[in-house]
Amino acid sequence: MPLSPQSAQTAVGREVGGLALSVVQLDNPMAILRAAHWRNALSKVGLPVPFWAVHDIGALATQDGGASPIDVRRGFQATPMPPGTHEAHRLWLDTVQEIAESEVMERSRGWRLGDDLISVLLLKILGPIFERHLGPGRRPVGAPLPLDPELYRDLDPQLPNLFAGHDRAADLRFLQHLAQERLRLITSVEQIDLDTLRLLGMFGAEASAASALGMLDLLNVFSSPEANDVVNFSLDLLPSVLETKRASGQQSFSVDGYAGLSRRGTLDSLMLSELAFDEDLFDQRFMENEVFYYAREKQHEEDRRLHYIVVDATASMRGQRSVFARGLALTLLKKLSLRGEDVYFRFFDSRLYDVEHARSRRRAQDSGVNVPYVLCFRGEHGRNYTKVFGLLANDLARLAKRERRTPILYILTHAECHVPLDTIERLRSIARLYGIFMLPSQGELDLEYLPRLHTVQVVDEAALKQREARARRAMDIIDDAAGEDRQSLLPGERRRRDSITPGAPEASE
Repeated sequence: MPLSPQSAQTAVGREVGGLALSVVQLDNPMAILRAAHWRNALSKVGLPVPFWAVHDIGALATQDGGASPIDVRRGFQATPMPPGTHEAHRLWLDTVQEIAESEVMERSRGWRLGDDLISVLLLKILGPIFERHLGPGRRPVGAPLPLDPELYRDLDPQLPNLFAGHDRAADLRFLQHLAQERLRLITSVEQIDLDTLRLLGMFGAEASAASALGMLDLLNVFSSPEANDVVNFSLDLLPSVLETKRASGQQSFSVDGYAGLSRRGTLDSLMLSELAFDEDLFDQRFMENEVFYYAREKQHEEDRRLHYIVVDATASMRGQRSVFARGLALTLLKKLSLRGEDVYFRFFDSRLYDVEHARSRRRAQDSGVNVPYVLCFRGEHGRNYTKVFGLLANDLARLAKRERRTPILYILTHAECHVPLDTIERLRSIARLYGIFMLPSQGELDLEYLPRLHTVQVVDEAALKQREARARRAMDIIDDAAGEDRQSLLPGERRRRDSITPGAPEASE
């Protein structure tokens, strides 16, 4: 049941006044506003943890909190408190100091995590303890805190009155509970998987949790052993692709920054040193196009390719095959996105699942592929390759018509992915086909449509089992896929650059 306006205003005053219990001294109103954002995010999932606890733990994971003193706020000692409160608060101060020195918080500050990811960290750290404190029964309704930095300016002088002006029984009970659960709280911080945190930080907004459902998806990543395997493999690959840059050119009109010098341009971009020449000499150089202009950066929009990645999620892709396919897909997504290209991604088993679109950053509101979704997705609907690839051909035909570009279709699957030849021929008429097949421990790649694919990559059992070989094989595929010729193939064109590994059948013309 939503709060009335008067009740909401009272609740906001109570939460802000509770900052008198906080021990991380943040003077920047924008830093306190961030804490309000974290508290609102926790309220969305039904866990309105007291603002002061969210403020202190969340601040430790940010640059502002890491550089701020940790101590009792002014006026707290003089505030009348029930017996035992000052001792519980001293234990809270010691706990925050110990958490501040943990590797998780030190790394988080260095990685400059986004607010959505910090909200999930707080949910994982404080959520179970707050749930245990509440016990069974109805949950309190959290009033959303205002996100106006002016309201959090010069708070310290106001906190004693705000604290004393409201009933503090709930805050003091939770403070006592944190003192009793001190060891559990510190342990929950130490149990955060740093590799998962690092990977999500690398993807930034693509690993966002703007909604309550997104927060729960991210929380699931931290507790899923299967996702952790994909995270570790992805971290073997991602550092080598993060230096990828979008290709640029030069132009003379005033868009973007300067890129260099050019013999052609407009007078407003003329190099000032050219005006030092004698007037007659300048006129001669100008007429003969020998003067220099500043050239501006330009992105080659016409070179942007269209990539479509589909990953098999059937039972045959469990274990190492799934880890390889998802880690490879995430890394390829990141590399292509950094180059400013459009990438579509989806899973399939006996059906095609929702498509994720990682757009080139042409608009600020564009978002990337949902990373938690890729890490934790589970397919449970058997297999039906005839149906799936038929539907895929329809979707690709509509996409190619709308975008007026030839897509590159990457198929990440196993050696028993049997698709009718006529369906492959239809796909071939629409897109460039790039097949990546994972072999079983015993068996060969024997699919009748292999010669109709433009590129075939085979990953054998040895490459899947050994960490270094697995990473090397994945990087070979990524380098080959991302380095494909930028000229789109016409539907009937026969020129191909097959990259078939040993053991795969030869492609026939």
